Amino acid sequence: MALAEARVRKAGVLERLDQWAFEDRNTDGMGGRPAMISSRAVLTAFLLLARESSPMHVRRAALLLQVRLSPASQELLGLPQSNRDLVDPSVSKDRWYNNTMRAFQRMNSLMDPYPQERYTAKTHEMIQAILDAHDPVRAAKYKARLNEYTRLFLRMTVMEQPRAIRRRYKKLDLSFDQTYVGTPTTRGFSHNTIKDKIAVERRTADFGQIAPGPVDAFAGWHVGNGERTDYKRGEVDQTNPKDKANAGKVFDWGWVANLAVRVDSEEPGSKRFPTIVVAASLSIPNREVAEEAVDLLRAATTLGMEPGVADADKQYWANSVPSRLLEPALETGFTPSTEYRADRLGVQGGQHGALAVEGDMLCPNTPKPHVTATPDVQKGIIDIATYKARIKERKAFAAHVKEKAKTPGGKVILRCPALGPSPTVTCPLRETMVSAAKKARPHVEPETLEREFLDKICTQDSVAFDLTAMRQPAQAFDYGTDEWEEFHHHARNTVESENQQLKASGDEDIETAGRRRVRGISAAQIIITVLLVNHNIRKIASFLDDEQRRERKTTPAAPAPPRRRERWANKYTKTTGNGDIRVYNTKDLKRTAEPQPLRT
Repeated sequence: MALAEARVRKAGVLERLDQWAFEDRNTDGMGGRPAMISSRAVLTAFLLLARESSPMHVRRAALLLQVRLSPASQELLGLPQSNRDLVDPSVSKDRWYNNTMRAFQRMNSLMDPYPQERYTAKTHEMIQAILDAHDPVRAAKYKARLNEYTRLFLRMTVMEQPRAIRRRYKKLDLSFDQTYVGTPTTRGFSHNTIKDKIAVERRTADFGQIAPGPVDAFAGWHVGNGERTDYKRGEVDQTNPKDKANAGKVFDWGWVANLAVRVDSEEPGSKRFPTIVVAASLSIPNREVAEEAVDLLRAATTLGMEPGVADADKQYWANSVPSRLLEPALETGFTPSTEYRADRLGVQGGQHGALAVEGDMLCPNTPKPHVTATPDVQKGIIDIATYKARIKERKAFAAHVKEKAKTPGGKVILRCPALGPSPTVTCPLRETMVSAAKKARPHVEPETLEREFLDKICTQDSVAFDLTAMRQPAQAFDYGTDEWEEFHHHARNTVESENQQLKASGDEDIETAGRRRVRGISAAQIIITVLLVNHNIRKIASFLDDEQRRERKTTPAAPAPPRRRERWANKYTKTTGNGDIRVYNTKDLKRTAEPQPLRT
């Protein structure tokens, strides 16, 4: 219990809660009497429940605080103590539960971006009234508080690693994704049909004929299979499971957990450090997917490590417009890694005459088979071996970086691949430097040599390119190469494995709403954050245990201490007295070792 309480204090969450309570205080009075149970006690109780894989129910937390702690533990948490021999625990059980629930709701009210009544089912007209009364400015403020709560707790788990492990690899590479999280109430609604539902309710005289409506107005339909949508801030989610276009798709009413897991881009799969969740949040499905990803990257930058590569599936880099994801992500310092959509392969525009092809700016006269290599292999026109050879040869036609952007997300200075001290192609428009190495290079044949018809990449020494304007973001590794494929598969498998572990029954099981019966997205994120903390602590402990086992296998065993009979010289046991074996001739029991000098 003391260890769990210390972790709550080390996270720094309690100071934030006090700060937010002071900001929200609307009176200068002395206030009421002190609370019987503090936020520190509630969070400590939830950490203990998570450690023993118990359901994360407020009633179980209240019972733990009431009867399962020793008097010393109760005193550490500032809980009231009573003589257990004289007081029946069942008499005060409801009082402990009510006080624990009040403590949880006080904490929850400081971070709830969607406040509403969640005890009764509502008509669709009541749901619409709740949506109309929603304050987006307040929601953004309290959503930031909720994410800050999660960030502090996850940062604490990162710092729980030994210093040698934290400093083993200074870069922070991430793989992020979304996974479904259930709600305690399963009845949902669609914004696309809510007006029709309201009209039916108004025409109905007997409300007993209407089925009970939803309870939570701030959840959404998660698409279990098929393509997902990403509505930006201010847009209304039009997802309707009963739409004919969604036939065959599986929908679940609830929320999604946005998770960022640490991976390794230098040595994929080497297990140099624990694969733990370093950033997380909860959100409504189909809404602001790109913005939630940016929040994950920003939270990860506070861990004190250098931003590295950020890998994701097609839902993110390949599906979002640059202004929503690529530009703010580059400002954090992370470099994308992803798989492109089929309709964005090959040439996708360009700048200053250079061709934008799968993350690179290529010479405008790059051979066409090299430009169309990826679409050709997907259509079956060429085989994998030919594809690998062509993208390797295509790299010679990529523009060279002369000067990197001074600020993340800024413009990059590129120059023609036939220029510079290390040209990779030859071109009649450019003169190869005398100091360049004498070796064979691919030759470029421009369609025209007339200067007035040439663009800047062919006429100037260097040109400024805005890489954030590309439909295909520039990646950390050349798309399609073995290096890119190895890391991308490692990153996707790692985050998918973490999702499965977190949703598996028996440990955290963040998907099942029965583990956390308190309603509302903020209450769910408060409890799921505690489960993520327990998950990270388990992964770190398992990693350290495996590392100790590997060290024991590679380290020779220490010599055994001499036995008692070997502690003196004995010609029959063939020992010298210091534990070494003394060699004798078996015939006459004379030493065959080198003779010792005689004593005078």
